[in-house]
Amino acid sequence: MSFKHSELGMPIGRKRDLHIPACLDLNPISAANVTSGLYDTDGSVKIRHDKSGEYPRISLGQRHMELVGEVKSILQRFEITSTMYRNDYIDPRSGKVETRWFLDINGFQNFDKFMSRIGTRSPYVLKRVDAIEGIR
Repeated sequence: MSFKHSELGMPIGRKRDLHIPACLDLNPISAANVTSGLYDTDGSVKIRHDKSGEYPRISLGQRHMELVGEVKSILQRFEITSTMYRNDYIDPRSGKVETRWFLDINGFQNFDKFMSRIGTRSPYVLKRVDAIEGIR
């Protein structure tokens, strides 16, 4: 915890203003690892169905717009296109309006780039990847 706080500048306690530390963002390997970790912990991999057929969607949801924007920039460096959008909803526990920012990666081409250039270490996500490979 001390290393993450003192060396990387990550906050201790509630995470109000999250950012990717600049020292990680500059290095492509570190940027890929941080992005992979964010998607493994706060992301999802789905098969979407629409009129034109089935395709994969990798989605990341966060409260922090700046963090999602930074991830979008990293994806652009890896030539992965994505869509960032805001979703407001009422939290049924508190009755308050909550805002989440999402970053979606759609389609087989972007899915393949993400898996080869960034990847995943999550056993759950790897099972979803196998399911997506089955719909090609």
